[in-house]
Amino acid sequence: QKPKKNTKIEGFSRAEITKGQIIELNSLSFKMNDATLNSSNYPRLNEVYEFLKENKDVVIEIGGHTSGLCDDVYCNKLSKDRAKSVAEYLESKGIPMRQLSYKGYGKTKPIASNNTTGGRRKNQRVEIKILSTDGQV
Repeated sequence: QKPKKNTKIEGFSRAEITKGQIIELNSLSFKMNDATLNSSNYPRLNEVYEFLKENKDVVIEIGGHTSGLCDDVYCNKLSKDRAKSVAEYLESKGIPMRQLSYKGYGKTKPIASNNTTGGRRKNQRVEIKILSTDGQV
């Protein structure tokens, strides 16, 4: 049996993650008002793919978030579409949907002020929440 490569997700090894933990996918970005992945996102997403492929007992939720500059309905749809595009990418690479779910949080969980450009950029993010580390949800 091949030894595991001990892949990491945003610097966290399998031993360092716990159920309920939220991991921000740093440098994963989308154009304004767009949910389309671009090639600059692939290295980061491939890291997530390698981690999930190696750790089949880890189940995640991909959460999309937006800044507070749009109305609720639009923000909810955009954030869900962004999270879905990440889930679909991982599924297309071979990660089974039993390891994935996705949800759009819109502008309900800001991590910075929406009063500055930098703050709005921080709020427009995709996070991974560890739902399970034993394959059970």
